Amino acid sequence: MKNKSGLRATIVLLACFVCAVSLPQKPFAAAEGLRDARPFRLGFTRWPPELSLEGIRQVDRFIDRHADLVSIMFIGGVPWPEALAAKPFSQDVRNNLSYRPPEDYEVFLSISPLDQERKKLAPYWGEKDNQPLPVEWAGRGFDDPEVAEAFTNFVLRSVKALEPDYLAIGIESNVLLSHDREAWGHYKEFHREVYKAVKKAHPALPVCFTTEINHYLKRASDAHGSPQEEEVAELMAYSDIFAMSYYPHMSYDTPWPIPDDAFGFARKFEKPIAVSETGMSSREVNVFGLTLRGTQEDQQQYYEVLLRSALRDDYLFVVTFATIDFEKLAAQLPDQVRDLAMIWAYTGLQTSAGGAKPALDVWDRYLTLPLQQHDPSGK
Repeated sequence: MKNKSGLRATIVLLACFVCAVSLPQKPFAAAEGLRDARPFRLGFTRWPPELSLEGIRQVDRFIDRHADLVSIMFIGGVPWPEALAAKPFSQDVRNNLSYRPPEDYEVFLSISPLDQERKKLAPYWGEKDNQPLPVEWAGRGFDDPEVAEAFTNFVLRSVKALEPDYLAIGIESNVLLSHDREAWGHYKEFHREVYKAVKKAHPALPVCFTTEINHYLKRASDAHGSPQEEEVAELMAYSDIFAMSYYPHMSYDTPWPIPDDAFGFARKFEKPIAVSETGMSSREVNVFGLTLRGTQEDQQQYYEVLLRSALRDDYLFVVTFATIDFEKLAAQLPDQVRDLAMIWAYTGLQTSAGGAKPALDVWDRYLTLPLQQHDPSGK
């Protein structure tokens, strides 16, 4: 299965979602055996259901009603030369760094040094994202000291501007291991250097990389034969959180129904746990000659297991990538990426017509639980 970043990085992250659905009136039932408070925040990215101003407004309204955390993801490149030389960023970069969340919301900032397919260095973010690397940057790898310096500078400037509560300096980093073990070795050194520099500047800020779970569990064909468990465990020495990226419908090896302890492996790292991004299709889709599973019942059952696990194991936060189905956005894309978009088009918790899915009721019942105050560092 192709990596979702090929789609996501095709489009500039625009802004937020809508919701005409009211929160349930009663709190989560104590009869379900759950605690009377949740330790984790619930959040979404700012991925829109369509490329329009109304799509942006929809996202904003949705996040206002159904979250207390916002996930900001920089997945379309890095302003490499400007970051290295401490020069002003482009207007597009500055616009993204000017975002401010709703009052009392926490912010999870993720920045990817990898390209769309998690195979090499991220592209250039200039006047717009996903631009070819400048000539002097083309062909560089993670063993280049200036790559680590430039990325560290960009991260630190982003942290200063956005003041996140949590920071990821790598998105689905372990996918690189599945593709290129030599490059992974260089990447590990790069990650350690950036992590140490960020922690020196911001010792109280939780810093991590995110782990793509289908690759980690070797349910992705590219991951077969790669030492995922060993390598991720080694890199976790330089991560304050075990942060999971998981889309269960993307692997035929996903067990259904989702087992009650499907996320039990996350406890073995003995670090705070979070879900950096997730989603489950509520419709069956046919892409690239493959049929991917999906029903509203599957989606609901997945979120029931996920959020019970988050409550049981004191997760820090859970982020759903898409809030509203985005088949309208997919229809606006070029032919070559439209099929790719459809893999995630129905992973929203609300239909594009405004209807709440059963999974949104599960989500909102947890949202009504009082938030248990905690130290963002996870201590």
